[in-house]
Formats: sequence, structure tokens, C-alpha cells
Amino acid sequence: MAARRWLAFIGSLLLSALGRGGEEAWAVTVRVQLADTATPLVVGVSLPAQLTDGRGKVLAELPPLRGFWARPSPRGVQLHKAVSPVLFIEPPEGGLVAVNGRWYSGKVLLMGYNRLLAINYVHLEEYVASVVEAEMGSRFLPEALKAQAVAARTYVLYHRNSRRWFDVYSDTRSQVYRGLSQRSAAALEATRATRGVVLVYGGKFVNAMYSASAGSQTVGVDGIPYLRSLPDFSPYPKLGHGIGMSQWGAQELARQGWSYRQILAYYYPGVRLARLPE
Repeated sequence: MAARRWLAFIGSLLLSALGRGGEEAWAVTVRVQLADTATPLVVGVSLPAQLTDGRGKVLAELPPLRGFWARPSPRGVQLHKAVSPVLFIEPPEGGLVAVNGRWYSGKVLLMGYNRLLAINYVHLEEYVASVVEAEMGSRFLPEALKAQAVAARTYVLYHRNSRRWFDVYSDTRSQVYRGLSQRSAAALEATRATRGVVLVYGGKFVNAMYSASAGSQTVGVDGIPYLRSLPDFSPYPKLGHGIGMSQWGAQELARQGWSYRQILAYYYPGVRLARLPE
């Protein structure tokens, strides 16, 4: 891999390390699909990492801070000195895995024959912080960011275990997730301030859908009481499906002094806030 690209990788690693100190592990792991492709991926690790198969057998060790091609083949995934239809890249504690230019915490699963599926196994709160930054970013006010953190956390828990190999996509088919490449102080603070807070209805996680803007009116969903049509406060025309929380509407309500709890209660009527057990 070109040296300048790996210098960018290392720079991303150093930046993403800020704000990680003192964080503990969370019990909930999210499986995020990073890629589904017939072409090779470039992968790397920040610390020496083991390559294991589906039974936990160590096949090889991946040296740190170098780029390697992960290639699909009829025998499975080819990476460094290992070939297997199921291949886990498992860094030690504090280690990161890079896939096509982005760093991820947790481990990464590569699998398939003649095709390559890449899945990041990441702790819930790490995932939420990345989604908050990718979906909103630091230009949004703190209470809007907190509302986004709770919605993102609830959304992924609602969809957890809904697919065989992964829970959610890393793009707008689910919610945008970019690993550790973009995590502002504002996104981290919103995630920490709402740590473990979720939306529930009837004792279950809600499908906390949201979009950039609903225009003047959100779109209701038949049969789901908490996804009803409501006046939107967004100053922008409809951007996205318009169901559930309007991100720019949440921003406007935060500008008016609403708390994240009030914002969520408005866009998801009838739900209640709960906290995951530590």
C-alpha cells in the first residue's frame, strides 16, 4: 500500500485515541457490515493481531501498521499467511483494525467464497459515538446530539440479531457508521451524557427511525403508535423518508431550549426512556 495512505491511517489512529482513555468495556456488542464485495480490501492493525478461524484456531499473526490485501478466493479469504472461509482479525486490548482507510475498534470478521463480507464487532457505546458524529456532527447543539445518541442506540438494539451474520449496515440502509475516523468531542460528550439510555414502548425497544428533515410534517407509519404524523419544526424541505425524528427539527427545538428528553417525547409520542443495566 502507498506510504502516504498509511501515514493517513496512522494519523487517524492518533486522533481517534483522544478521548478513549478510561473507557470501560460494554457488555453489548454490535455487528456492523462494512463491506460486501467481490474485490479485495486493504486491511491493517495498530498492534500485532491474531488471525483466527471460526473455531478460534490461530492461523497467523498480522504485523502492525502495514497494509495487506484481503482477497476473496474459491478457498475462502486470503490474508497474509492465512486462508479460511471464516477469518477473524482479533487485536489485543487497545488495538484497532483498519479496513479500506478507516480504523475500527473491536474485531473484524472477513468471510465468504469468491466474495468478501467484512463485519465489525464493536461495543455499543463506541458504535453510537461514531453514528452521532456521522449522522449529525458538532454543528448541532448538545441537546439535539443527545437525542440523536438515544435514537441511534435504540435503533441498533431494535435491529440487533435481525440478520444472520450482522445486525446493521454501515450506511444509510441502517445508520451511517465510520468507525473511529470521525468522532468529535461533541459526539463523545452526547454519547457519554446519555450512556445506556434507550427508548421503549410496551417493554420493547422502539424502531427509532429518523431522517434529516420531514419538511412541515413527519410521515406516520400505520400500526406503530409512536411513529405518527406530526408537525415538524425543521426549517428545511423534506430530506429523507420523513419518519420519526427530524434531525433538523431536533436542532430547532434544541435552539428553543428543549431538552433531549422533550425532543424525543415529541417525535416518538407514547414512548418512555429507560436505561440499560450496567
